[in-house]
Amino acid sequence: MIIKKHAEYNRCVNQIFCKSVSKLDTFCEGLCVLVVSPLKIDEHCLRSLKVVYTFDALVHGRPPEEWERGVFIQVPTEGLRQWKMQKTKQQENNADNVESIGITSISRTPSRTALDLDGALFIKCHDSLQFDNQLQISTLTVKSSFDNGRLANVISYVLRKQGHPVVNDRFGRREYSFLPRRMKNIVKQKVCIGCYRLDVEDGGEPITVHIDSNKRTQCSFWRGCLQK
Repeated sequence: MIIKKHAEYNRCVNQIFCKSVSKLDTFCEGLCVLVVSPLKIDEHCLRSLKVVYTFDALVHGRPPEEWERGVFIQVPTEGLRQWKMQKTKQQENNADNVESIGITSISRTPSRTALDLDGALFIKCHDSLQFDNQLQISTLTVKSSFDNGRLANVISYVLRKQGHPVVNDRFGRREYSFLPRRMKNIVKQKVCIGCYRLDVEDGGEPITVHIDSNKRTQCSFWRGCLQK
C-alpha cells in the first residue's frame, strides 16, 4: 500500500492498480516484482511474465563438493496447500508431525543435469567457514522461477531436507544453538536468506535488477567478524 500511494503521488493520479507477482514471505527480505498500471490488471496479461529469482542463503554445514559447481533439485508440485496451512500450537510443538503432512514427493538426490527452473532449484555453494569446534556454515546461491508457493519457504524446506537448514530457520534450532554466541547476538531473530536479484522477461528485452546481499548471508562477513 505504501508503494501504491507513492506511485500515485509520483504520477499525479488518483488511482493506480498494483498486482504483486511475487508470493511474499514475511520473514524474507530483498526484492519482489510488482506490476503497476493505470488500468485494472488482467490476470491473463501476466502469463507471459517470467521471473527468475536469485536468493542468497547462509546454511549450516558444508555441502558436498559437487555443490560448488552447481546442482539442480526438483521441488515438489503436490502438497503445498497442506504444507502452508495454518498450524495450531500443538502442531508447532511437534515439528516432525507438521512436516509429515506436507511435502513428501521431494527428490533427495541433487543432479548435475539441467532442469527447468519453473519446477526446480539451481543451488551453488560459494563459500564455507569452519569454526574451531568443527562447526561449519556455508553461503549458497539459489535460482528458481518456481511460482507455486512462497519460494523462500520452499527453498528453506528443500535445504533442510538436504541436511543444510538455513541459519535461524525455526526448524533448525538445534544446529543454531551450537553457533558462537557472538554470531547469535548479531543474527538475533533474522532468518539468513533473502532475494537479491531478479531476471524479468515479458516478451521484450530482459530486465535484471539486483542489490547487495545482506552481510548475514555471507561467510566472508562472519569470517572477519569472528576473527575480531
